[in-house]
Amino acid sequence: MAQSILEESKKAKRGFFGFIFSKKFLIIGIIVLAAAGAGYYFYNRNTKTQTAVVQQKKYTVNKEDLKISVSASGKVVAKDGVELSFPVSGNLEVDNVYVKEGDKIKKGDKIASVKTETLEFELRSAYNNYQSALATYNSKIEPATASEIAKSKAAIEQAQVSLDQAKISLEQTKVNQAQNIANAENTLETAQDNLKLNTDASDSEIVRSAYSDLAINIKSINITLQKILRDSDSVIGVDEQSINDDFENVLGAKDSSSLSGAKDSYARAKSLRNDIDSRIVALTTSNSSEIDAVAIKMESVLSAFQDHLYNMQKMLDATITFTGLSQSKLDGFKSTVSSNRSSINSAISSLDNSVQAVVDAKLSLKKFQIAYDKAKQDLEITKNQATQNIKNSENSVKSREISLTQAKQDYQDLIAPISSSDLASARAQLTSASISVDKAKYNYEQATLTSPIDGVVSMLNYKKGDIILSDSAKTMATIINNDTLYIEADIEEADISKLKVGDKAQVTFDAVDGVKLTGEVSFIAMTSDTSANGIVTYLVRVLLTNTGENQVREGMTAAIEFVTSEAADVLAVPVAAVRNVGGNPSVEKIDGSFATVVTGFTDGKKVEIISGLNAGELIVY
Repeated sequence: MAQSILEESKKAKRGFFGFIFSKKFLIIGIIVLAAAGAGYYFYNRNTKTQTAVVQQKKYTVNKEDLKISVSASGKVVAKDGVELSFPVSGNLEVDNVYVKEGDKIKKGDKIASVKTETLEFELRSAYNNYQSALATYNSKIEPATASEIAKSKAAIEQAQVSLDQAKISLEQTKVNQAQNIANAENTLETAQDNLKLNTDASDSEIVRSAYSDLAINIKSINITLQKILRDSDSVIGVDEQSINDDFENVLGAKDSSSLSGAKDSYARAKSLRNDIDSRIVALTTSNSSEIDAVAIKMESVLSAFQDHLYNMQKMLDATITFTGLSQSKLDGFKSTVSSNRSSINSAISSLDNSVQAVVDAKLSLKKFQIAYDKAKQDLEITKNQATQNIKNSENSVKSREISLTQAKQDYQDLIAPISSSDLASARAQLTSASISVDKAKYNYEQATLTSPIDGVVSMLNYKKGDIILSDSAKTMATIINNDTLYIEADIEEADISKLKVGDKAQVTFDAVDGVKLTGEVSFIAMTSDTSANGIVTYLVRVLLTNTGENQVREGMTAAIEFVTSEAADVLAVPVAAVRNVGGNPSVEKIDGSFATVVTGFTDGKKVEIISGLNAGELIVY
């Protein structure tokens, strides 16, 4: 190290004074001498009688350590840590984790491993690609065999057949798609006609028919109601009061209120029926709103008849036989009431069905609109599908044309001699495939992660079974080493150029008396930081060595002396002792004689004497 520093300090002419007598310093020297001469002139003019007396100094030549350094202060940090990730691309599944957070580990200890199925597949795939590239390369450098030529010709024939079939298929596709479009257009036309015929409920044949059936049903029910009223009146004698004179006294004999209930409900049912009788007679299919209104009224009428017949049944159950009312006659009355009740229930059901038929007929109009919309949409889809199918068939023809052209080109390439560019390309592909095999093999071997340093597991981000995504920013593990310490210092821009990685440094600590450690510059930042007051600094990191058992801890303040150049154990004299005598650097001995010397390294105060003096000699200056 000392030798290299010595060599570095020897510029242009060898030695310190070779540097002094360089052009730059020669000019500066002339200026200094001129200024000194002028000063001497004015001084001598005013003090001609005064004589200057210079006191010479003595110095014994000894061996010393010379160095140039930069001083700074910094902080102790523990920076020897690594974030470990699997150097393998793709999504990985953690197979095993061999450590836990807080474990102390040694360099080379296993941290974790990932499953290798995918890596094995990639390795096999890379090897297969390599075999393919090798086969291609061999085929390029070897002439085609008769079998290969025959196979290539057969490929041309097959490509031609395939092209012919694709062209036939294209024409058939055009015919089929045209037919599909025609069918869809016919369906749309039919749906459109149906929609036009059934756009308005009043004009719809289906709706008119449903209303006609409803009106007929209402009239039929009305006739049934007339019969029921006559049957009831023949028993209770409301309208024909004398018709039941022979047995009126025994009607409802067991429950006198039942007879009045039968008569009252008779009167109500008859009244409701009479209210709509004339409207029923006048019903026509052209007046749908009137049919709707009468149908609603008829529901109330039928309900009233249900109540009446119930009361009739109740009244007859409370009637006793007598001379004027035999049991058979009473049973006949009951049978008639029962039959009429069944008729009413049937009428209610029939009316409900007829009303629902009208509702369904009206809803069917919406179905025509839905059918039209669907037919219209189906036609559009059919046209689009036809366009796509024809395009696919056309693309198939183009693809087979390309295949035929390629087959012909392959045949020509097969029988033609290989060009130098093709050979180079085949070689490049083979080389690339070989590199891919090496990479896949490397990835497979890197399936187990090991620690590159001694330290402590400070963080584990994954456990067994976890999936590590290829784009994940999280590392597998972080290992730190508290035994390895650094000093970080901010060096001003005026001094940063004096430092380089590898420079030695001496470090002392405010908190630890008597401890002086050595270190080495391990990092110099390429980018700067600027403080609030405008001072530009660069981060420099010093790696401490041999910390041993010293009580140095992270965060302590440290004083750093960077040794940028040094010469150890060399003869040295004060810089002022070296003078120019006859154009050569010389040193005056104690006896007044001058010794010509060869100078070397200087720290600015003292200069190395390579030759011309010996240790122990006494000089003056």
